[in-house]
Amino acid sequence: MGKARITPGLTARLAAGPVRRKVERITAAAAAETRDRAPDAKTWTTAPDGRARPSHAHADGQTVAENVSYKLPKAATAPDGTPVIAPGYDYASRPRDPRLPRQQSDGCRCHSIPLPGELARATRITPVVVTPGRVSASVVCEYHRVVEAEFGSSQDAGAHFMGQAAQVVAARYRT
Repeated sequence: MGKARITPGLTARLAAGPVRRKVERITAAAAAETRDRAPDAKTWTTAPDGRARPSHAHADGQTVAENVSYKLPKAATAPDGTPVIAPGYDYASRPRDPRLPRQQSDGCRCHSIPLPGELARATRITPVVVTPGRVSASVVCEYHRVVEAEFGSSQDAGAHFMGQAAQVVAARYRT
């Protein structure tokens, strides 16, 4: 039996042509699957009258994936009875979340505004890079606290939308 040698020129032509196109197809499929699985987002909004407690005013406009908790500064009361921000955070999946202490939830007039498709729109593909011995591209989701959305935290379960997308596409293209 004879041995075949692949010349550097042939390797470069394969990487620049058929292999590159295959990587582009797989990456596009992974991005589409990631977008399909990406959780929606949500934004904390306070009542527009300027009377929100300081911790809620601080959270106003905070936008996170729907499976990630809002991060509110802890609330306290000054000696004169004025609400103030204390060190640390309370976590809430929505305004008036039962996990919040009463000084954060009682009388809260805030809302959580759903933002369908936000993480899907934040997902993109990097250009294919061809180097000697390697052809690669990536699917990237750039969003505030996206690592918590993917893997979870001590407060929330991860959605694993990118990991599951990679598994589905890998199984589809496995030969």
